[in-house]
Amino acid sequence: MDIWKPDILYKADLILGEGARWHAEWQKFLFIDIKGKLIGTCDPENGKLITHKILDMPGMLAPADNDKLLVALQGSIALIDLQTKETTTLVKFKESTQNRSNDGACDALGRLWVGTMNIDAEHYAGNLYCFNGKLIKKIKGTSVSNGICWSPDNRILYYIDSFLYHIKAFDYDLATGNISNERIVVEITEPGTVADGMCIDSEGMLWVAIWGGSCVNRYNPRNGNCIGKIEINAPNVTSCAFGGKQMNQMLITTAKDGLSEEELKQFPHSGSLFMIKLNVTGLPTAAYKQA
Repeated sequence: MDIWKPDILYKADLILGEGARWHAEWQKFLFIDIKGKLIGTCDPENGKLITHKILDMPGMLAPADNDKLLVALQGSIALIDLQTKETTTLVKFKESTQNRSNDGACDALGRLWVGTMNIDAEHYAGNLYCFNGKLIKKIKGTSVSNGICWSPDNRILYYIDSFLYHIKAFDYDLATGNISNERIVVEITEPGTVADGMCIDSEGMLWVAIWGGSCVNRYNPRNGNCIGKIEINAPNVTSCAFGGKQMNQMLITTAKDGLSEEELKQFPHSGSLFMIKLNVTGLPTAAYKQA
């Protein structure tokens, strides 16, 4: 198994750092702090980091047209212009006010897939949706939707519901957005850990942030084996994304949330952003395209 050690990019002090994404047009990484209600950008060339305070908790974000970002918030999906602070609501979720958006991503045609969850992570309180001008419920009764990505040929959708302790795969019809043939491809067996955010590389291997595991694991979805590990000096690792000019840099987010004062003393880099250069490239981040 390959083992890597990342650099600390920034002692960001995020409460619940999440949502790592690459914005190819801006040549910057994106990230969020869900509980801190922040959206951030980071330039991997010079390490410059800028954060923007917003009014609602973000769950995920994606590049969109006209220099805007698509952001899934508590109760809605919106377009946000970081420069003007203008927020345009696209759709509201018809769910409990105790629910918020969590992880999601856009497919190669620009459809958004996003999950909702209870703010206290109650089981089965959320749903997984596809949004392409219209909100369509795809999986009912999810707990903590995480890690959505597609195989390099767009024929498989990979999906994590963290409290199920595995990674699922579905056959994916890119033309229609339909999913079928649900199966489990990776089991998460390490005690005290759950799978969180996920991305995929050009070889079709899955890179998964492991909450409680101090690592990002690289899995082969064809046999379920863990074939690599990025070891991180923070227990709650939340998301990861490939980016950079060569698409071989990875941004990794972590969280302070859920750690005791003693644990925070033991792991002072919790809530920081980490960066590593790898010998494999990632796939481009798909932008949201309005229907």
